[in-house]
Amino acid sequence: MASGNDYIASIDIGTDKIAVLLAEKEDDDRLRIIGHNISPSDGVRKGSISAIDPLSRAISKALDQTQKSFDLEIGLVRVNLSDIHLTCTDGYGKVPIHEVVTSNDVDKVLETASAIPTPTNKEKLHTIKKKFIIDENNIVDNPEDMEAEVLESKVHIVTVSSVSVRSIENCLKKCDLMIDKIVLDPIANSEAILTQEEKDGGVCLIDFGAGVTSYSVFQDEGIVRSGVISMGGDDITQEIAFAFDTSFEEAKRLKEDYGCAKSSAIKDEQFIEFVQATNKDSHHLSNLQLSEVIEEAYVDILSTLKNELRHHNLDANIKSGFVLCGGGAQALGFEELVREFFTRRVKIGVVQRNRISGLETILMDYRYMSSIGLLLHQEDLPQFLFLLHSF
Repeated sequence: MASGNDYIASIDIGTDKIAVLLAEKEDDDRLRIIGHNISPSDGVRKGSISAIDPLSRAISKALDQTQKSFDLEIGLVRVNLSDIHLTCTDGYGKVPIHEVVTSNDVDKVLETASAIPTPTNKEKLHTIKKKFIIDENNIVDNPEDMEAEVLESKVHIVTVSSVSVRSIENCLKKCDLMIDKIVLDPIANSEAILTQEEKDGGVCLIDFGAGVTSYSVFQDEGIVRSGVISMGGDDITQEIAFAFDTSFEEAKRLKEDYGCAKSSAIKDEQFIEFVQATNKDSHHLSNLQLSEVIEEAYVDILSTLKNELRHHNLDANIKSGFVLCGGGAQALGFEELVREFFTRRVKIGVVQRNRISGLETILMDYRYMSSIGLLLHQEDLPQFLFLLHSF
């Protein structure tokens, strides 16, 4: 059985599924996926843990299956977090320089930028370094050894509910697992999908999950915003159930087998047999009627996202367009719907192969994207740089 020191393990905890991946580091520092598993989730509602015991049992089952199938022992893992109560803040630091920027100067300006008070019910999940500014006008990635009088920096700070973090920690502790790192879900997805060119040009990555829809916005200076909207694929399923008086399970079948997110894309109207919740007799609905309900539900989610982007003055800066991922993004006609709604370039995200390899069936499977992003996630700023405050 392979040792846990030889590879990296990730667990994507979702509302409807748990995705486990294991990868080993190759000589060129690329990762190669060597183990994988998808299992049903339990104890998660709207992307957040609602019951620790059922979820810990579901995770343990997924891990057992993975370990037996690939003869690997999992002990240290990376895991994702989705929190509708997250907040994003940019910290700013400025220090005087004596002739040339040193590593100590860099540490000091980052420490100053990171010194933002955190409420007692929240904690910093990410502190991400952005660009540096020398003498107020020269923007650089690494200012060390450059001549300067003043050095400025920005960091992007993501804070989340302490309850959400403790829930994940307690859940994985029940599974006899140690946590390597916890990564915000949209940030993990961006590691797997987005190119640096897309980030620099201004892009919004949207992940349409079962319980929630999460997003991250990038511009040339780095990440500028992340958010989680408490609506997802399950809400669309529920709208179908309400519209046609059917069970959630039957509505999900209709959505997955016959659904289309853009009603105008349907050329041939067909009638679908289904079962209502209150009347077990055979009933029929048209695929056009079904599509109209699905489209309206998607537009509700997109409208909420659009309002958030406008509120934060980001909608005009997304020049590279939108990149879509998650189960909800796989719906027929959805890419066209988003393109029409935002009048921007839109594409379905795919895993960037320059940093990771493995079975093509895994790399192409949207259900593993967040797990891949967790494997690829780069370190945030070291914790020892931070001045941690609370009030």
